[in-house]
Amino acid sequence: MTATNAEILEGLLSTSINTQYLDTPPDEAEFNTKIDELRQAMAALYPVSDTQFEAIRTKLRKNVVVKPELGVLLRDKQRHQPWFASRRAELDFFFWNRYKKYLEEVKHWNPRVTGNLGNDSDEIVDNLGDPRSEEPFQRRGMVLGDVQSGKTANYTAVCNKAADAGYRVIIILAGMMENLRQQTQERLDIEFCGRKSQYLLDPKQDIENVPVGVGKYGQAKRIETFTSVVKDFDKNILRSLGLSLHNVSAPVVFVVKKNKSILNNLIRWLKTNNQDVRGAINLPMLLIDDEADNASVNTKKEDEDPTAINDAIRRLLKLFRQASYLGITATPYANIFINPETNDEMRDDDLFPRDFIYSLGRPTNYIGAESIFGEDAPFASTLEALYPQEMDMFFPFNHRKELEVDELPPSMKEAIAYFLLANGIRDVRGDFKKHRSMMIHVSRFTDVQNQISGLVNSWIENIRSDLQNFAQLAETESDAIDNISYLKSVWDKHNLTEKAGTKDTPMPWYKFLSEYLFKAVAPIVVRAVNQKSSSKGLDYFNHKDKGLRVIAVGGNSLSRGLTLEGLCVSYFYRKSLMYDTLLQMGRWFGYRPGYDDLFKIWISTEAIDWYGYITAAAEELKREIVRMNEADLTPMQFGLKVRQAPDSLIVTARNKMRSATVVKRPITVSGRLLETPRLKSDIASLKNNEDIFRDFVQRLPQIGQKANRRNVRYFWEGVQKDEIEHLIRDFKTNPWHLSFQGVAIADFIHNCDEVSSWDVVIAEGEKIGKAIELQCGEDTLSVEPESRIVKATKEQISISGTKVKVGAGGSTKLGLSDKQRKEAERLFRQNSDKSIPDSAYLQIDRNPILILHIIAVDREQKDKKGNLRTQIETGCEVPDYLYALGIGIPAIGSEKIAYYMVNMVELKNYYDPEEEEDE
Repeated sequence: MTATNAEILEGLLSTSINTQYLDTPPDEAEFNTKIDELRQAMAALYPVSDTQFEAIRTKLRKNVVVKPELGVLLRDKQRHQPWFASRRAELDFFFWNRYKKYLEEVKHWNPRVTGNLGNDSDEIVDNLGDPRSEEPFQRRGMVLGDVQSGKTANYTAVCNKAADAGYRVIIILAGMMENLRQQTQERLDIEFCGRKSQYLLDPKQDIENVPVGVGKYGQAKRIETFTSVVKDFDKNILRSLGLSLHNVSAPVVFVVKKNKSILNNLIRWLKTNNQDVRGAINLPMLLIDDEADNASVNTKKEDEDPTAINDAIRRLLKLFRQASYLGITATPYANIFINPETNDEMRDDDLFPRDFIYSLGRPTNYIGAESIFGEDAPFASTLEALYPQEMDMFFPFNHRKELEVDELPPSMKEAIAYFLLANGIRDVRGDFKKHRSMMIHVSRFTDVQNQISGLVNSWIENIRSDLQNFAQLAETESDAIDNISYLKSVWDKHNLTEKAGTKDTPMPWYKFLSEYLFKAVAPIVVRAVNQKSSSKGLDYFNHKDKGLRVIAVGGNSLSRGLTLEGLCVSYFYRKSLMYDTLLQMGRWFGYRPGYDDLFKIWISTEAIDWYGYITAAAEELKREIVRMNEADLTPMQFGLKVRQAPDSLIVTARNKMRSATVVKRPITVSGRLLETPRLKSDIASLKNNEDIFRDFVQRLPQIGQKANRRNVRYFWEGVQKDEIEHLIRDFKTNPWHLSFQGVAIADFIHNCDEVSSWDVVIAEGEKIGKAIELQCGEDTLSVEPESRIVKATKEQISISGTKVKVGAGGSTKLGLSDKQRKEAERLFRQNSDKSIPDSAYLQIDRNPILILHIIAVDREQKDKKGNLRTQIETGCEVPDYLYALGIGIPAIGSEKIAYYMVNMVELKNYYDPEEEEDE
C-alpha cells in the first residue's frame, strides 16, 4: 500500500533529527525550531495539514527527546567470569546489526534507545554461560522490567546476540495460552528469524518463503524455527521432515507454551533424536521463560499441576551440557523468590536466579503505573471511574457464568463511543495505517464475554449504519439521529474538538462527522478473545498494511503478556487483590506515540486505589535493587528481601490459600511506613479503635514528654515501647490488609530492645470544619482531622483517598529537624529523581515514630460525572470520623523482622481465589 505524505514526512524527519542528535537529545525549543525548518524545506514534495504536522511533532518529540534509563545489575561475582566483551572483536554481530537496523529504519527507534538496548543486552548475555567454553555450565538469571515496557524487545535483542555469540538452541516459553504463543512466534519471525514461519513446517506447501522484518536486512545467515505461528512443537512434523538439532548448522529456535504435555513431548523428542552417547546434548542452549512468575510452583489449582511445569523446565535444562535459563517478568512477587518455605529451599530451587538479576530502566516516554496511578501522576486524567451503583446492575464482581447479558452499561457505551471518535481523530492526524485497539475486560467467564461481544457488535453496526446514511445531512438534521447525537455528546464531554484539530484551529464537530467519522468507524471489528473464540483472534500481522481496528472482549486472555497494539481505550472491571494479577491485567501501560493525549481507562474505583498502592510497592522494589547494587549484594540476598516485604504477603496468601490454614512469614518492618487503611466495618471494632486511640492520647503526658517541633502542633518523645505495643496489639484492622498485622508487630516491639524509645505525632489536615477534641491529661487538644474519601462494604472500610494510604505523603518526616530532612532527601536523590516517598525519611538515624490519624469521612466530594467519590454499600454504617495508625521504624543497623501469621480460612471470607482464573 502506498505511503501517505504524513508517513513519508514522519520517516524523513525522524531520520534527519535522529542522525543529527545521536548522543544528546535536543531541548524542546531546539527540537521545535529544527522540525519547523525541515517541514518548510520538504513542503513542496510532501505537504501535510497543520493537524497532521502537529501529530507528527508530538510523536517525534516523544521519540527524539526521549532519555533512556540505564539498567541495574545484581550478580554473584563468585560464580562467573565475564566473557562477552573480550569476545567482541571476533564476532560480526550479523543478527544483532540487522535487528538494530530494523528497529531504527522500520520502527523509527531513536538511536539512543537502540544504543541503550544494546548495552542492556550486552550485560545480560555477558552473564549467561559462554557458549564457546569447553566447560559445562548451568546459569540462572532474571530480567525484571515494567509491564508493556519493552521486555520482549530486550529478550529479542538477547536472542540475536546469543545467536551471534554461538548459542545453537534457543527455547522461548511463551505463556500458558496459544494466542500469546502465536503472538510471540509472529514477532520473533519478524525480529529474529526474518522469515514467516506459517508454511515452513507444512510438508504440503511448496512456497518460497519471502523474507520479512529483519530478513530484508540480510540473509547470509539464517535462524531455523522448529515451531510456527500455526503449530506449537510437534515431534511428528519434525520427524516427517527429517529435522533434528544435529542436521542443521544454523541456530534453532522453539516457541512453545508453558504446558506440561508440550514440554514433556519436547523433552522426549530431544532425548530420542539429539542426545550423544553420554546422554547429554552437546549444543549450548538458552531458555527464555517469558512471564517467569507464571511458571512457578504452587500458584495454580492442583489439577493444573504447575509443579509438573516447573519440573519439566528443570528437566529440559538438564538435558543440555551447557544451558542458561533467563526468566523475564514484570511481577516477581509470586515467583520463585517467594514460594520456598525456607531459605535453604530457595537456594536449592533450580529456577531461582542465583547468578544474576538485571532490572531494566524505563525510557522517559514510557507510560507506566507510576505515570497513571502514582502520586502527582501526569496521566491521572486518563482515568474514568466506574462505580458499583451502575456496575452491580450489569456485572457484579461475584457474578457467575450463568449471567445473562441483555444490555450494555451506559459507561461501556460511552467508552465505545469514545473509541470510535478517537479512531477518527487518529485519521485526522494521518495515522491511517496504525493499529487501534479497545479492551473490554469485565468477566472471567467466556460465555459472558461472548454475550458482551455480540451486543457490542450489534450496537456498532447500528452506529455504522446511521453514520453511513445520515452523516452527510445538514448538522441540524444529523443531530436528530439518536446515535449521532450521542456521539456528539461524548465528543463535547471529553472536549475532543481541540484534540482533533489544534489549539489555534479546533476541528468543528460537523466537519469531523461529515468528512472523517464513517470512514474511521467502518473498518472496526469486534472480537471475543478467549479459548472458545474463533481462530481470527487479534491478527495484527495480517493487517499490518492497513492497520487492525478492533474491540477485544475477553478476560485473562487479554492479560499476561498479550500486546494489544495501539491500545487507546480500556474498560476494566475485575476484582483482584493480587499484585501480579492486577499489574498484568493493566494492558494500558506502555508507549502511546502520537496519541498519549487520547488514551482512556474506564476502571473501578476500588482498582484505582489498589493500583496506587501496588505502584508504590513496585517503585520500592526498584529502589531496593539500586541500593543492593551499590552495596554489592547478591541475587540471593535480594530474593530474601522480596520474601520479607510486607507487601509480599498478598501473594503468599494466594499461593497457599488452597492448601494451608495458617502461614508464618518473616517480614521486614524497618525502613518502611506501615499503616492501617483497611479496617473492619462492624461498629464494635470501630468503637474499640476510637476508645483505645483516645485512651492512649489521654495518657501521653504521663508516658512521654511534649516537645516543640517545627510545623507540628502535637508531638511527644520518649514514649516507651510497651505503651506502643499495647496500642498496636489492641487496634483492629481488616485481616485482608496483610501488611499491617498488629499482633505480629506488637510481638516484635516487645522483643526488640533497639526500638525502646518512640516519638508520637498527631497528624492534622487543613481546617475543613469541626475540629475534634481529645483529652490529653489535664488539657483538651483541638485536632484538625484529615479529610479522605472512603470505600465501605459489609466486610471492610477502605481509607483510600490517597491510594490506599492513611496519611498524606511525607508523614514520616513530621517532627524531623531541617538537618534530618535534608540528609534523608540527599540520600534518596543519590539514586532517584522521583517523588520522595515516606520510606526515605526512615533511612536515617532517628527514633521510631507512631503517627496518630483522625480521618474525616468526606461524604460530599464528587467526580466530574457527579458521582460521590465516597462509596458506602447499602447496610453499612460508617461514622463521620475514623481512627487510624501509622508506624515507621528506621532502617539503621540490622534489619528488623516481625513474624506474621496469615490465617487462610479467615481470608477466604474476603477473597475468592477462583477470581484469578478464567473459565
